[in-house]
Amino acid sequence: MKKTFTLFILSFLMAFSVFAQQDRNCSTMQNLEYRQQLDPTLQQRMDQIEAYTQQRIAEAQNARIDGSIITIPVVVHVIYSNSNENISEAQILSQIQVLNDDFRRTNADANNTWSQAADTEIQFCMATVDPNGNATNGITRKSSTRTSWGTNDDMKKSSQGGVDPWDTSQYLNMWVCNIGGGILGYAQFPGGSAATDGVVMGPQYFGSKNGGSGFYLSAPFDLGRTTTHEVGHFLNLRHIWGDGNCNADDFVSDTPTSDAANYGCATGHVSCGTTDMVQNYMDYSDDSCMNLYTQGQKARMRAVLLPGGVRASLGASTKCDGGGSTPTCTDGIQNGDETGVDCGGSSCSPCQTACNDNDVNVTITFDNYPEETAWTIKNSSGTTVASGGTYGSQPDGSTISETLCLPDGCYDFTITDAYGDGICCSYGNGSYSVTNGSTTLASGGSFASSEVTNFCVGSAPADTVKPVITLNGNATINLTVGDTYNEQGATATDDVDGNLTSSIVITGTVNTNSAGTYTRFYNVSDAAGNAADQVTRTVVVSPATSGCTGGVSSFPYSEGFESSFGLWTQGSGDDFNWTRRSGSTPSSNTGPSSAAAGSQYAYMESSAPNYSNKRAILVSPCFDLSGVNNANFSFKYHMYGSSAMGSLSVAISTNNGSSWTTIWSRSGNQGNAWQDASVDLSSYSGDAVRLRFDGTTGTTWQGDMAVDAISLTNGAADKCAGVSPWSSGTSYSTGDQVTYNGYLYERTNSGWVNLGPCGTARIDNQGFVQHLGVAISVYPNPVKGNTLFVKTNVENLPYTVVNMLGQQVAKGITTSKGINVSQLEAGLYLVQFEVNDTIETRKFLKQ
Repeated sequence: MKKTFTLFILSFLMAFSVFAQQDRNCSTMQNLEYRQQLDPTLQQRMDQIEAYTQQRIAEAQNARIDGSIITIPVVVHVIYSNSNENISEAQILSQIQVLNDDFRRTNADANNTWSQAADTEIQFCMATVDPNGNATNGITRKSSTRTSWGTNDDMKKSSQGGVDPWDTSQYLNMWVCNIGGGILGYAQFPGGSAATDGVVMGPQYFGSKNGGSGFYLSAPFDLGRTTTHEVGHFLNLRHIWGDGNCNADDFVSDTPTSDAANYGCATGHVSCGTTDMVQNYMDYSDDSCMNLYTQGQKARMRAVLLPGGVRASLGASTKCDGGGSTPTCTDGIQNGDETGVDCGGSSCSPCQTACNDNDVNVTITFDNYPEETAWTIKNSSGTTVASGGTYGSQPDGSTISETLCLPDGCYDFTITDAYGDGICCSYGNGSYSVTNGSTTLASGGSFASSEVTNFCVGSAPADTVKPVITLNGNATINLTVGDTYNEQGATATDDVDGNLTSSIVITGTVNTNSAGTYTRFYNVSDAAGNAADQVTRTVVVSPATSGCTGGVSSFPYSEGFESSFGLWTQGSGDDFNWTRRSGSTPSSNTGPSSAAAGSQYAYMESSAPNYSNKRAILVSPCFDLSGVNNANFSFKYHMYGSSAMGSLSVAISTNNGSSWTTIWSRSGNQGNAWQDASVDLSSYSGDAVRLRFDGTTGTTWQGDMAVDAISLTNGAADKCAGVSPWSSGTSYSTGDQVTYNGYLYERTNSGWVNLGPCGTARIDNQGFVQHLGVAISVYPNPVKGNTLFVKTNVENLPYTVVNMLGQQVAKGITTSKGINVSQLEAGLYLVQFEVNDTIETRKFLKQ
């Protein structure tokens, strides 16, 4: 994404437990903010590094970047508080293998979805020499009583109980310890302090389940991609969405613009007008979804490792044996005229002198850039049985030939070019061939990033395995008459022929103009004639209805979200979900501190990535108002935070959600208190309706909105009926009720409490004490100027003004000049008047 150059990162993503599966949570950006607070000069150094990086990338566009393989020595510091966290050496080595596969583009899940996928020509090895020159396996271990380490780098300091790094100019230091807080890992960007340089991962996210058994790993982050992601940060890569909206930047030109992180495996997701690269290691997808770095990311990482880069000394370090790759008989190492010499290493069998299977010859004539060319041969199980490249030591235009001994079977030959222009004919006239005797099995030269050819040698076993068809989407689809049926298709794979999706035959019709049950049939056969098991999809077309059905028909109805959302469901077409909560919301200075009733409430969490202008919808069950004459919908709501916190509305639908009409709404800060709302639904009597809360966040994370104590009733009797009016000559006791000026009052220990207007309107239960016989009002309300006037039949009343936190902000005695509110910030306030031995309270809003 080439956009405006901006280095300051605003926030990091938090994962929430409301989902059935844990989301990826990288804390690199949080650690960067922490380090910037400790070191005010860090941003300047990072700006200099960024300028140098952009210069090197620009130079590479005209003269290709150095194609030599860079090998980085690794030391792993395991800090553990229990046996699970003390992970095995096998688990550690499985992680190094994943790093090498991912960075060299030899990962088994690599595919051609994105043509800009790259072999970064960066690899990793366990250090074999420690800083004192002694032999090592590259692993240190330390037992600790500390169970979580956070993100402030304590694990990197022996003074804090951690382990000091080895020389960070010569080793990539990896700390494996429990970070806590649901954080998978974090890294330090280039330019930070050498005393804390490196990457940190939780033990259950370090290593791959494919590398052995008995490992301590946690799905869906059990394939080692957390470390691939964090090492990307360590080598100067940002999150692919730029940690912002469509205007944010990850400083890489060939990654698509995205407005937020992707989770799970949201392939095909579109944002900012393009398809998101959810398979990129720098997104937040699950491990099994990730499979590539791009050419642009490659150039950016290599720029910091090559001479002149900030990590050049690490790229040139010789603290290991060159990558730890297992020597083979086909690795290009020649023994000349010597005989009886093994290919090297205790695990390597002697090279065969004769082939008892099938001689297969791989011949490659290079173009002018041999250092870009590599190849692999994989058997039908996907195991690599032979490989070569890249060939940085070969002369331009030269030819190599390797003879392999392959058992009978079928294989995939893959040739790759790191620059993406093949080996013919832009920069030389290269070519390749794979032969078995006089039979050419594969050949070519003109391709882009890679080319794959399937071939078989010897007496390949007969293909008797059926292809497998997998439906896209649900096996049953429910529609209403008049809807449009959109075919979701299916995929088909075969163990020999590979992807057969384009060969699937779909039959069966769906008539959405007529109610009924329809069936779609999916069939495919492979080249050997094996037919897949037929797969079907059922499409149910139901008659159109004017409203919703089922649901609630007995009233009064109430919901307080105490044990669940009850019959309320998350809406569709929004950006995130409502959440149940007890106590205060996670963010400060926003949201309620407790429920309005009971212990639970429903709320919208406005922290990143849920702002700006992101919607969350909560939909009611169907309310059957056929027997209701005077329906009334009431609830408590809480909107406290920034003045730009967003809006909340209630909408009603009489056609089961096909369309909605807004019947109530509020915008902006409503004060740090639960407010009452009541909506008259009498005009919908006889209908079947749904209601929904529709919240839209503003431009700030301080915008949590909540609802509670929901009620739908069939009207109410006049609560003042049978209650006597107040009389100054009557003595009243606690619990007595009277009417006064059209309102119902009840006597309490501290005075009279206003229970709301007479009639069937809702009760105003703010709990403000009203003193019968004393008339006090404040105006204008809201007040936009500097003066709040007081109208009262009692002169010289002492008053105190408090904000919604209970803090006193003004006090004085009432006069005809009113109350000076010029120094008050915009918001909701209470003015408390002292009347005899009690307090009379009025609310006002300062704008």
